[in-house]
Amino acid sequence: MTSAPAMIVPGTTVAVSGLQFNGLSQAVGYGDDHTAATNYPIVRIRNRKTGRIRYCRTANHTVTIGGIVQPSMGVATGNANVTTQVAVPNDIDLGPADLFVVANGIPSAPTGVVLLPP
Repeated sequence: MTSAPAMIVPGTTVAVSGLQFNGLSQAVGYGDDHTAATNYPIVRIRNRKTGRIRYCRTANHTVTIGGIVQPSMGVATGNANVTTQVAVPNDIDLGPADLFVVANGIPSAPTGVVLLPP
């Protein structure tokens, strides 16, 4: 992850940016009867004090290539900057936490954030 807000208020939507948010492949499959897309970025926030984990909805995924921002769910985006909007739940635990973006089941390195009261 290349950017995330240091302070987050529950109930708001924040933008996070980084590389490869949509992973390196679009789906998993077995045989000839089943496939499941795995390239949708998921954000999870783990409270450092309580250890509780909350998953957040993501939307409005964009990629910046050559200074041009465009909607994208493309995979294997290389060094292109990817941004997604994260809806933070109202009832998340307050205080210091670690934010992760998960793509294809693989979490990013944690980014430290602080969840503040509204």
